[in-house]
Amino acid sequence: MPEVAFVMSPCQPYPLRDLATTLGQELALQDVPFSVHLGGFPEPRPSLVYVLLDPQAYLAIEGDEALPDPGILRRTIFVCSEPVPAANEEHVALLRKAGAVFVLDRRAVVAMRRLGIAARLITRGYAKSLDRFDPTVPRPIDVLFLGTHSPRRTKYLGRAARVLARHNCVLQISERTPNANETGATPAEGRWPLLTQAKVLITIHNDEQPCFDWAGVLDAIHAGAVVVSEAAGGVAPLVAGQHLLLTSADSLPYVVEDLLSDEQRLMRVRVGAYERIKAWAPYALSVGVLRAAVVELVGEPVPSGAALGRPRAQPAITDTAVWRTASVRRSAIEPRPPQSAGTEVLDESPAWGSRRAPRVTAVVTLGDRPERVAGTLDSLARSRVRDFEVVLVDPCDVDGARHAAANWVSAHPEIASRLVVAEASGLGSAMNIGLDIARGALLLILGPGEELYPRCLGVLTKTLEAMHEIAFVYPMQEVAGVPDEFVQAGGDYVLNYLPWDPKRVCERNDIHAPALVRTDALRRVGGFTTAPRSAGFEDCDLLCHMAEWGLRGHRVAEVLVRHAQPASAPTATVRGCRNIGAVWRV
Repeated sequence: MPEVAFVMSPCQPYPLRDLATTLGQELALQDVPFSVHLGGFPEPRPSLVYVLLDPQAYLAIEGDEALPDPGILRRTIFVCSEPVPAANEEHVALLRKAGAVFVLDRRAVVAMRRLGIAARLITRGYAKSLDRFDPTVPRPIDVLFLGTHSPRRTKYLGRAARVLARHNCVLQISERTPNANETGATPAEGRWPLLTQAKVLITIHNDEQPCFDWAGVLDAIHAGAVVVSEAAGGVAPLVAGQHLLLTSADSLPYVVEDLLSDEQRLMRVRVGAYERIKAWAPYALSVGVLRAAVVELVGEPVPSGAALGRPRAQPAITDTAVWRTASVRRSAIEPRPPQSAGTEVLDESPAWGSRRAPRVTAVVTLGDRPERVAGTLDSLARSRVRDFEVVLVDPCDVDGARHAAANWVSAHPEIASRLVVAEASGLGSAMNIGLDIARGALLLILGPGEELYPRCLGVLTKTLEAMHEIAFVYPMQEVAGVPDEFVQAGGDYVLNYLPWDPKRVCERNDIHAPALVRTDALRRVGGFTTAPRSAGFEDCDLLCHMAEWGLRGHRVAEVLVRHAQPASAPTATVRGCRNIGAVWRV
């Protein structure tokens, strides 16, 4: 009986390993056992045929020494993910040495045959091993996005934020270049719980090429998520409007919202898509062709003493400490004395003295742009969660901002709010004054120009209260104002799109407030830093400081904040938040 060994590098992206597993499981259903090998080619035996996944990427990672002798290659099937340029003569010559060549793109079949390589097509489709379809299960996630990062994707996700923020979303954006130590199994496995809970999966092209994401779409259909995709060709045998919805990138959020309002239509599309791929696009057909190639290559002679190649040694995955331990930090930091003694209460709403301690205290430090203060406070007033108080601290003695804050307090007597004037030496000291006054168990760090969508405070509060091991949470943010200039300066259209990673935080500090923090944890670490080097980036510095203490954060995978970026600030903001993390590293 023939058997198949899938060979790939541990540093190749996780969808490729997932492809190997799916192909192997489909082969197993046709009585061909399989195994996956991440450490090079296993020892040959008469029944064993190799499948090398994406040979060009494999050699780029592992080096030419990882290739086995020609006798082994004659028993090897190459599976290529992209067409090979004719100019790449070295790789074309390598493909000619393979026992058989399969490709995942119909265009690649034509391109390779022009080069004299008889490539065959593997067409993705319905696979029993991927089937998780259950139309009756609850689907608490309204909108799901799964994809690698690109500026184009974050641009349109940012534009869609105003609409998507009304719904329960999960936007999982991963880095394009995987870490060399990342095996990649977790992201592939982790997509299924999300897909089986999602009503709608949205797909956005990575770049301006309208390439249909067949792999992602098929995963969604197998799990029962309805696909709303940016328009693209080559969707047959699926029919737009019956099995999925196609639209422009700008219209995508509105199509999604309209679809979510019609449960019967959601069910029709969900069931129709699943039945379509099961009847019209079974994976077994392509895998049957692959099985035939395996049977042909079993007849190739087994070379005696053939070299199997030497892949590069991969660095071991370690949990190297790059921060000082929490015990050292606790012994080194003296308790910070209260800084609110020299403050003057300028205004106070009637609700401040007439209510119990709230769940959340929002601390807002006033700046020199009164128009931004009003927008931030108005967004807070629109929050669906009402169990909060507001502490406004004015360290700048700017009449315009102070006047705008006082007017807001007067206009919202039902919200517990206090406006204080402080002689603070910097923004960090002003934030600490707000921390001293705060009565809530949770503290929201909020600044002028940061506007919350109505669901934001509720989602952050619910998340932090449910995760007892987490010290703070923070949402993804849409960059408004001058986003193109911000991107050109090195920023992005969406901030905080990567999940919490303390090492990355201390190296790059790519987390931007607002953040919701446990008040007692913030007081334990001494509050905000008041060092002059942190001027303007106290919130970035704080989160890095808390990571150094060993306190954990959590990114909420929804765009729930609109960050108004002024035209004069993009370059400084990007440079400052990248560099500030270095001060906390050992």
